[in-house]
Amino acid sequence: MMGNWKPLRRLWRLNQRMEQWRAMRAIKEALRIAYPFILVMTLVDVVGQSFLASSGFFFQIYHVGSWLPGIDLWQQFFQVISLVINGVVAVIVAFTTGHYLARTYRGDALAVGVMSALAFLTLNVNYDALYETNHVTGEGVPQFMENNLGPQGIFLAIVVGLTVGWFGSHLMSWLAKWQLRHPRFGQLSWTGRVAWPLGIILVITVGIGYGLSWLTDGGINGLVYSALSASVANPGHRGLVILGVTALSNVLWWLGLIGPVSLAGNSSVTSLQNLAYAVQHGSGWNAPNPITLHTLGDAYANYGGAGMTLSLIIAIWLVSKQASYRRVANQTFLPNLVNLNEPTLLGLPLLYNPILLIPFVVAPAINIGLAWCAITWKLVPPIVYPVPRTTPGPLIAFLGTGGDWRALLLSLICLTLSVVIYIPFIRLLNHEGGDDHAA
Repeated sequence: MMGNWKPLRRLWRLNQRMEQWRAMRAIKEALRIAYPFILVMTLVDVVGQSFLASSGFFFQIYHVGSWLPGIDLWQQFFQVISLVINGVVAVIVAFTTGHYLARTYRGDALAVGVMSALAFLTLNVNYDALYETNHVTGEGVPQFMENNLGPQGIFLAIVVGLTVGWFGSHLMSWLAKWQLRHPRFGQLSWTGRVAWPLGIILVITVGIGYGLSWLTDGGINGLVYSALSASVANPGHRGLVILGVTALSNVLWWLGLIGPVSLAGNSSVTSLQNLAYAVQHGSGWNAPNPITLHTLGDAYANYGGAGMTLSLIIAIWLVSKQASYRRVANQTFLPNLVNLNEPTLLGLPLLYNPILLIPFVVAPAINIGLAWCAITWKLVPPIVYPVPRTTPGPLIAFLGTGGDWRALLLSLICLTLSVVIYIPFIRLLNHEGGDDHAA
C-alpha cells in the first residue's frame, strides 16, 4: 500500500527523518514517561466527572446520588487524586525532556532535568500572589498558576525542557573545559558546575516570568492561550470559518496546546437562544442559530476528543499490527468514549506524529462539511438541548436534539467516515514495528 501511493511514501520518509532528530527523541521520551500519569488522572476524571459529579452523564442516568452513601467523600477522594497528578504532569514533561536531551549531549542528565523542571515552575509562579502577600493578606491566592502545571502546560514544558536541556548541558560542558584551560583559578567542584548554570537559568526565567506578570495574569502560557483564543473568537454562523477554527484548534492540540480554542458551547449566547426557541416550540427545527461552532464541532466533528480520536481507537483495533498501539487503544477507549482524549495523545504518541496529523485534522473537517450540509438542507435538526460534557460521543447529537434518530444516524456516519480516513495512516504506521513507539 505504501509503495503504491507516492504522497504516503514521502510522508513515511518525513516521519523517519523526524524520528532521528535529537529534539524529537527527547519529546517522545517525555510523552512516554508522562503517559501513565495522564492515564491514571483521566481514568480518575472519568469516574469523578461522569459518575460522581451532579452534572455527569452517568450520575444523571443512574441517579447515583440517591443510592451511593457518602457521595461527598467519594467526590473529594477522586478530586484529590486528580489534583495531585494534574499538578505535576507538565513538570514531569519538562524534567524528562531536559533529562533526555542532556543525555544525548553526554551531560549531567539528572541535574539538567531538575534545572528544566525548576525553570518551568519559575515561569508559572503567580507573581500577583507574591505582591498581594506583601501588601494585603495573600490568603486564598495560589502561589503557582495551577492550570499551567497540568496537560495545558505540556507545550510550554516541552519548549522549556528543550531549551534548558541544550543550554544547561552546553554551559556545564563549557565550565568544565574552561576549568581545564585555567587551572590557576582553582578546582571547580561538581556543585559549582551545577550551581552556576542553575543560577543563570533561574535569573533568566524569573525575569521573564516577572516581566510577563505585568502584561497578563496567566504567565507566558496564559499569554499564548489568550492570543490564540482571541484570534479565532466568535466564528459566527459561517461554515467555512467554523471549519477553519476547528482545523486550527486540532493542529494546536497536536502541538500540545491543549484546548486553547473552546468548542464547548452549552452556555454560549447562541446556544441559549436555540434552547429558548426549542422550549417555546417543542423542537429544534428552525432554531435561530443552526450553524455554530457548537452545533457542528461538539456534535459531529470532535466528539470523543479533538481529532475524532474515538475513531482512531477503532481504526487501531481494525488494522493495527502493533501490540503497543493496540494496548494504548484498549487503555484509553473509555476516556475517549466520554470525550477525554489526552491519554491517547501522549500514549501512541499522537502529538508531533506527522503521519497522524493529517487524519487528525481532515476527519473533523469532513464531518463539519457533512453536518453543515445536513443541517442546512434540513435533513437533521441542530442540537439545542445542553448535554453533560462526559456524554458518550456518539450520543451527543442524539440527546442534544431531544432524541432525533436522524442526528444519531449522522453521528454514526461521521464516526464511520473518520475510521475510514484513519485506516490508511494506521496501516502506514504498521511499518514502524516494535513496541518502543508507544507507551
